[in-house]
Amino acid sequence: MRTMWRRAALAAAVGALVLSGCSAEQEQSPTPSTTLTKPAIVVGTVCGCSGVSAPTHGRVDDVAQAWAASVNDSGGINGHPVEVIVKDIGQEPSKALAAVKSLVEEDGVVAIVGPITGTTGSWRQYVEEKGIPVLGGVPSDATFLASDNFYLAGSPNPVITYGLAKLAREEGTTKLGVVYCSESPVCADSDALAGKSAADVGIGYLSVKAAAAAPNYTAVCQTMKNEGVDGLFLAHITSVDVRIAEDCHKIGYEPQFYSSAGAVGNEFMESPAADGLLFTQSNAPYYDPSVPVVGEARETIDSYYEGLTDSAQFSAVAFDSWIAGRLFEAAAGRAGLTSDSTPADVARGLGELDGDTLGGLAPPLTYSDTGRSYPTCYYVGEVREGQLEARDGGNSICLDESDLESEVFATIH
Repeated sequence: MRTMWRRAALAAAVGALVLSGCSAEQEQSPTPSTTLTKPAIVVGTVCGCSGVSAPTHGRVDDVAQAWAASVNDSGGINGHPVEVIVKDIGQEPSKALAAVKSLVEEDGVVAIVGPITGTTGSWRQYVEEKGIPVLGGVPSDATFLASDNFYLAGSPNPVITYGLAKLAREEGTTKLGVVYCSESPVCADSDALAGKSAADVGIGYLSVKAAAAAPNYTAVCQTMKNEGVDGLFLAHITSVDVRIAEDCHKIGYEPQFYSSAGAVGNEFMESPAADGLLFTQSNAPYYDPSVPVVGEARETIDSYYEGLTDSAQFSAVAFDSWIAGRLFEAAAGRAGLTSDSTPADVARGLGELDGDTLGGLAPPLTYSDTGRSYPTCYYVGEVREGQLEARDGGNSICLDESDLESEVFATIH
């Protein structure tokens, strides 16, 4: 079965840890391993961990720290400790390029691992010129779709959106509606992808814009109800999505709600109107410890930061940081990395991965010097009685050849 798609398709479509600029509320770093005596392999990352993004990004650096400590406590990478240098740029994107330059030119990192920031476009050209591989991070980040130096560790938005439309059809939805933000032209991307996906899986479609400042969403709900929409894709910010669900219930309109994992926050779990909501996601379900590989990861993280994975700040993006670390480990193992290795060695190790799922944390990942490709598998979760639960045992669902003939993937070759 074909489980990957080509890079060119989406370019158009869309150990110890050293911390820089951390918030005062962060806990003390895990004690570095004292059993490893070889020089360290140094990697870096950039995050917007502090400021207004703290509710979802505030523990990203701690997760990276836990990953580094777990590697070092398990013997390191080929006997070398891994050192992760984290640059927290907070809410100042203008600092991103300088932070990356510092990592490369002053700290000598061999890779950027798990950047959790919306600034990758501002330093893409720099890492391309320097030949620095960028591993993991947020799968919806469009820079990963446009640059050979960026290596996705999860499925991108077109796959997740097509998977959602396919899920809706399987759930019996005959007409899918989407509500997306009116504040930015970028929001229309959700409409375009969802519309094409719905058409290609053979269900009806209707889209409506909504403003975050609206006093209520009764009119939106009434429109969807009148037009026979029986499945509603909530594609706004989390707080608005929940208000839409609640306003729809108030007028007796209770369609099957859908969303994507990136928008599913605590507010969904606290609202009875959102019970039963289904969502698709890029990687293994970070929220469900009953999935063995997830439970093991959470247990390890909590062994360094007690209770971290039960906190509101343990989010999909925090888990992306963990997955990125595991991807680096896989590449390091293939390349036989040491402290003398170069960024080119990291890229070589990545190029040797073929369908690697990182033990079940990610969809099958393949990278090569020719015909670079992207994952075409997704995961499904649901809101159930105030909890997030994985479907299908936390296993990925892969698109088949007929799915990949969709207009969504028309530029793939």
